[in-house]
Amino acid sequence: MIVGCGPRSGARNEIGIAVALNPQRTGMQSIYNGTQLAVNELNKQSGGRLGSARFVMVKGPADVTDPIAIADTLRQDSRVVGVVGHPESGTTLAAIDQYADAENGGRNGVVAITPTGTSPALSGANRWLFRVCPSDVQASRAVARYLLDSLKVRRASVIYRNDSYGKDWATSFGEAYRAGGGVVVQRDPYLQGATPWDAYAEYLRLLKPDVLLFPGSQEDALLALRAMRAAGVTTPFIGGDATSGLEANADEFPAVRYTAFFLPHHATSPEAKAFVAAYTAAFKEEPDQRAALAYDAAMLIGRAAVEVGTDRAKIRDYVESIGRQLPPVAGAAGPIAFDVNHDAVNKPIVIARVGQ
Repeated sequence: MIVGCGPRSGARNEIGIAVALNPQRTGMQSIYNGTQLAVNELNKQSGGRLGSARFVMVKGPADVTDPIAIADTLRQDSRVVGVVGHPESGTTLAAIDQYADAENGGRNGVVAITPTGTSPALSGANRWLFRVCPSDVQASRAVARYLLDSLKVRRASVIYRNDSYGKDWATSFGEAYRAGGGVVVQRDPYLQGATPWDAYAEYLRLLKPDVLLFPGSQEDALLALRAMRAAGVTTPFIGGDATSGLEANADEFPAVRYTAFFLPHHATSPEAKAFVAAYTAAFKEEPDQRAALAYDAAMLIGRAAVEVGTDRAKIRDYVESIGRQLPPVAGAAGPIAFDVNHDAVNKPIVIARVGQ
């Protein structure tokens, strides 16, 4: 029987892999799905190594939306050996002290692996936090190189969401783009729910940039694209990683590009192909990048528990060793390895066109 240390130590029949999500946040079901698929796979793979114990997915309280309260609840759950989440950079930053149990010097810390928290501020934020996705710096620099080297465009407009995600993307993209000889001719923020998209579209029509970079959400990207179409603006559009859901609008905007960390129809590795097949069979739809990255985070936590037991500190140490003392792990969304700041290294970044 596996034993562990938490609020209560001792034998356990359930080994919890938690998902840290605001239950009222829409569009995140695939994170639950990816984690559940990992739990199912871990139970199949573990054989008799767990004794009578089984992995389970643990959700936060349905009536709690505050990330700090969610983190505190999950950390205090004695079943939980690791947390998948939070998916957003802001909520992750808000909650990391709870996962690290900073108030008690880390005595009951629990590892948290964010699947899609991309902010540079997360790099080296604390010893309990990791991420399996590229950072905004890595992704935006890849887009800058793509625009300069592949599309050969030199005049870019940037309309970004006025939060840490949008600001980080806009800043690091601008630095890389200008260093390569490009010119940022527009750099404007927008506020969700309070942006006159028709005015932005008219300005683009007059400015005539070679390309529009949009580090914002899928929902806002659709509003911007529809306003651009109404104004007759044909500027090529490239969204950040938060716009990968535009695949659902391929018929409406077939020329749109977006940044992706995983594409099911581009799956080539055995791990990616197996994941896509299993996910599609289980949920009757193709997985998105959130599902793949959540699956990878959950699988890593579970494998750590199988290898070293449910002691939270030992699990943290095991995760930290991946790509350093231990070899990288093959994941659905590419190899998993961490640098000294617990950032993912050598992760694929794809600039995709919807429907292709």
